[in-house]
Amino acid sequence: MIGNNVMVAAFTAMFAANHRFDRTDIPIRDQGMATKGGIRIEDDVWIGSHSVILDGVNIGKGSVIAAGAIVDKNVAPYAIVGGVPARQIGNRLSDGK
Repeated sequence: MIGNNVMVAAFTAMFAANHRFDRTDIPIRDQGMATKGGIRIEDDVWIGSHSVILDGVNIGKGSVIAAGAIVDKNVAPYAIVGGVPARQIGNRLSDGK
């Protein structure tokens, strides 16, 4: 689900599922797919270029994802996250002027 007023920059990838790989007696490509419930992006989010959003992640309202971030955990509303893996580096509520 993608909310209203969400900006997604070029070369962003979102993966709402993943390959299964728990069995070693079957090639990975033949094990099918699994999901943790997809991806939810709330309203007024900015996702920077070359970011990767992984399955099961909820991105809170008003948050900013820095360019190149790999988001594998939920992002709080109005948080600014960046890095690999992404971690909170700021907050729009306290950093704003």
